[in-house]
Amino acid sequence: MKFYLTTGSAARAALFGVIALCAAWVSAADEGESFHRFWPDNLFAVEFVTAQTGYIAGQAGTVLRTTDGGESWDALYIGKNELIRRVSFVSEKEGWAVGHRGSIFHTADAGNSWEVQHEMPGIYLRDVSFLDKEHGWVVGHDATILHTKDGGVSWQAQQMRGFTGRDLPRFHGVYVKDMNTAVIVGEFGTVTHTENGGELWTVTPGVADTTWLTVGGAGDLIFLAGLDGNTAYLSFANDEQRAEFDREKLEQAAKDEAKARKKAKRRKKTYVPKVVEAIPRSSIEYLFNPIDSGSKEHMFDLAMGSDGSAVVVGRSSAIRLTPEKAQPFTASAELPLDFVWFGGISMTPAGDFWVVGIRGLVGHSDALGEIISPALNLGVSDNIRLVTNQWMKNNGQ
Repeated sequence: MKFYLTTGSAARAALFGVIALCAAWVSAADEGESFHRFWPDNLFAVEFVTAQTGYIAGQAGTVLRTTDGGESWDALYIGKNELIRRVSFVSEKEGWAVGHRGSIFHTADAGNSWEVQHEMPGIYLRDVSFLDKEHGWVVGHDATILHTKDGGVSWQAQQMRGFTGRDLPRFHGVYVKDMNTAVIVGEFGTVTHTENGGELWTVTPGVADTTWLTVGGAGDLIFLAGLDGNTAYLSFANDEQRAEFDREKLEQAAKDEAKARKKAKRRKKTYVPKVVEAIPRSSIEYLFNPIDSGSKEHMFDLAMGSDGSAVVVGRSSAIRLTPEKAQPFTASAELPLDFVWFGGISMTPAGDFWVVGIRGLVGHSDALGEIISPALNLGVSDNIRLVTNQWMKNNGQ
């Protein structure tokens, strides 16, 4: 299927009236059928490969593509009625997407067609990041880590080591720095990283007790964001700080052993020492540095700016972060932040950024701007043309 969404003043003015009400995609299809979409899809993923070419994705296998900087959009279908959480493109034509039913999708023709490269039924995949057309990582629930060195032809499962929690965390975000270095974040304040291409994933100690939903960076500067407005950045721990990590680890182990001994004695059983896995020491370790975001709202995604700052978006919020401070964005009159959420953000090479979110909302801000304005909504457009009803057939509508 292919149709076009073009932005205009009428669409922008009507955006929030439509968000509050039901919306429709109406078209005279080539087959002579009209298609009404009464509930625009929530959107979660956006990535601009160039200033002109970008992709958006969300519920029900929806994929949108622009090749003219967001002036018009082609609506594509990924091939399965699956919520698409994140996308990662290495060129204007080649990219990957992950979904909530465990599918890893790949396109080599700018989204016109997609193949399922790998499936993990029952596992919600949350993020995908490719360094180049060969090397990439995918993460998801049940501490899932998948790695490919051949463009997704094959995927190898990797494991985090050193995690001591009762339940495996859900991983929500991955930042890939280079072929060897990547950082993953998730539930229970988990931050794990590799310095050797995933052969060893070690847990960063002393991280806040929260759920991290996104991670991103530029070189060695790495930002985190998650539930309840929690934001932070990671820095390299020096030798003294690493020694303190060791001391705290030994102290905690002693406390755990004392507790286990008391429990065994109370139950009149013989204490059996717990076997602790010997884990090789990573060449580096990170120090966790919280940033006061000034918000208690959940933060869902972030993108790095050319000036080394990060723009974080989420529920009723958009905030620019530096290691020193957080600065909230100003809402435009057409886009009251109090009543929306953004699930994804992407920075273009030119420095402006795009956000996507609730009920088909797409917003835009100029380079390093302080105001986010509505760009389009899936339910409102000056020009929507449905070329084929294959999308409807595949979705059972």
